[in-house]
Order: sequence, then C-alpha cells, then structure tokens
Amino acid sequence: MNIINTDSIGYQYPDGTVALHNISLTVSENQKVAIIGHNGSGKSTLLLLLSALLLPTSGTITIFDMQLTARNKSQVRKSIGIVFSQVEYQFIMPDLLNDVILSIREGSQEEKKSQALQWLKKVNMDDMINHSPLALSSGQMKRAALASVLAKNPKILLLDEPLANLDKPSADAVIHILSDLNMPMIFATHSAYAVQHLANRLIVLEHGTIAYDGVCNSKILEKHKKTILL
Repeated sequence: MNIINTDSIGYQYPDGTVALHNISLTVSENQKVAIIGHNGSGKSTLLLLLSALLLPTSGTITIFDMQLTARNKSQVRKSIGIVFSQVEYQFIMPDLLNDVILSIREGSQEEKKSQALQWLKKVNMDDMINHSPLALSSGQMKRAALASVLAKNPKILLLDEPLANLDKPSADAVIHILSDLNMPMIFATHSAYAVQHLANRLIVLEHGTIAYDGVCNSKILEKHKKTILL
C-alpha cells in the first residue's frame, strides 16, 4: 500500500529560489527511505512538503489518499511526525514529562501521564522526567524529541539529520530506537552510518531533482561516501 504519492511537485521560495522541481515518488508502508544530497539539494524542503508544513508550488502530494491542500493541511499533519535537525526548537514545556504529555491528544491527565512515561521509557529517558529538555545533552535531547513526536502516534515519521552532532554511543542509541519502530520512515541525512543501519531505499537529490531512487546497497553507498556521506 502506498501511503505517500507525489506527482511532479516543485517548490519555489518567496525570494524566487527554486528548491525542488518535478519530484515524483511513492512511499509504501514498509519502507525506510534515506534522502541524501549536497547542501542546498532540496532535502529539507522535501521533508517540509511531505509534512504539510509547506505546500508545493506545482504538482500534487497525496498522503493516505488525501490530496494535500491549504484547506486540509492541518488534518494531514495529524498523521505525520517530524523531528527537526535542531530539536531544541521543538520543546515547549519547562520539563521533559510535561513536554511529552503535551503531545498526547486523548485521555485523562493521569492517562496522558502514564502514556508519556511509557514513551520516555522506550527512549531510555524515564529517569530524567523532571529535567528541562534544553539542559540535556545532544543525544538525550534527540531521544526526548523522539518521545514527544512518537507520543502523537503518527503514521509516518520524518527526520531531518537524525544523527547530527551525536557521538557514536548517542548515534547507536537513536539507531536502536528507530530500528525498533514498525512504521514508514523518511529521513534526510549526510550520515553513511544512518543510511547503512536504517534505510532499505535510497533517494539522491541533485539541484532539486531526483538523481537516483532505488535500493540501498554497499556499491551505491561507497560511491556517495566520496562526495555526500560522512
């Protein structure tokens, strides 16, 4: 089953910069898709379009059989979770527990607290529930942001640079969490480690267009480790 379909989408920023043009792709429910490309190739813009935070200036996006429009974008967003590269901007509440509780839409306050604690335990952050999210280390902050996003029960997870600024143990912790998730995932990255351990499909963007879309294997990884991946 295809959960995302884009048909010849493009995006031009208000200053006239064309970030994407003629992007057509489908994503099925069992895929974990890595998007790579040089800085400025359109990776983050594509994620913003797929998350319904931007609307395409040309073409169409269909998510779960719903064509994205200005009228229904808020409804579409409910099925999508996105973790940004700078996760510190995603936190709202002064402590970690209440930040996750804020993401939970249904249930009594006690039920929300119970669910929040379960998500924090899943990301190994249940011993820091009273800490300020902004006082955490980079790895802890990334896991806390994942808990807050996953607490919304999204049907699709989008991530921009999920391993950015993480050391090896922190990166391994995030990879372990993401690998255990049984949901479609699309992530933009420069990390060969993330691609190797998470992706079953690779998309390469060049100058706002798709240069490659296919299987993720050692040969294609080695090729792009020389120019794109770290």
